[in-house]
Amino acid sequence: MCDFDEFKHSIAQPIRIKDLIKQGSDFLIKNNILNGRSEVNWYFQHVLECNQVQLFHISDTVIDDRSYSQVLTFLKKRSKKIPFQQIIGKAPFYGRDFLVNSDVLIPRPESEIIISILENKKCKKLLDIGAGSGCLAITAALEEIADFVDLVDNSKKALKVAKKNIETFKIINANIYNLDILTEAPQMKYDIVISNPPYISKEEYNNLDYEVKNFEPQQSLTDNSDGYIFYKRYADILKSILKTKGVAVFEISHFFSKQKITSIFNQFSSIQFHKDLNGDCRAISIIND
Repeated sequence: MCDFDEFKHSIAQPIRIKDLIKQGSDFLIKNNILNGRSEVNWYFQHVLECNQVQLFHISDTVIDDRSYSQVLTFLKKRSKKIPFQQIIGKAPFYGRDFLVNSDVLIPRPESEIIISILENKKCKKLLDIGAGSGCLAITAALEEIADFVDLVDNSKKALKVAKKNIETFKIINANIYNLDILTEAPQMKYDIVISNPPYISKEEYNNLDYEVKNFEPQQSLTDNSDGYIFYKRYADILKSILKTKGVAVFEISHFFSKQKITSIFNQFSSIQFHKDLNGDCRAISIIND
């Protein structure tokens, strides 16, 4: 571990951008941020509002006081394992940047499989259960998968983030509802129902990386049980919220048993498992036939 105060004294102004990039990268790597070099480059691009090529061309410039202060704040926070996306307040998903904070799960590339499965679908109404930042439902609207999207979550703080993202992307046909899906159910039927529920088991949760376990909302990650609780609930209510011939797509853990998931949704005959680019099963689609 490298002490931040000692590091700060070693990089006093004036300092060139390229020197601060190098020393900042070394500092993060010494603090076990293995991707530190890339992250420092990304952060400089974020602060200086430039791309990698532009950053290279100005790298011999002495950094201004404001940017210097911002970089130091970033390095201090990141050395404490606060996620990069939370520090800059945004995370990429399906080619777009979504606002995020500690109240919502950081969007993962794995979740894009839900959109990929639905990319050729066109429907009237879509429901996103446990919407968090809203990245799934908003992407479905932007990709013209659904004309209207409803987002539900049991966290009011998460829904505030989703609302900001809805406003940022100017989604007019979107509604948000505070609802605990384990005890309540939407009162209408949808053409498509999607969800990335908390599917990490209690045992797995205890072994998660420090920055995930300590900085992302626990209720978005684990059901504090075996990881199957939300799927069992979905199986109980799906016929009441999904139209006939409607499609449900849920992200699943690649550790899940296909046999167990199939048995949970035994009321449905049309079930398909979908693999990610690594060949792991990461989603299930169900047709309400």
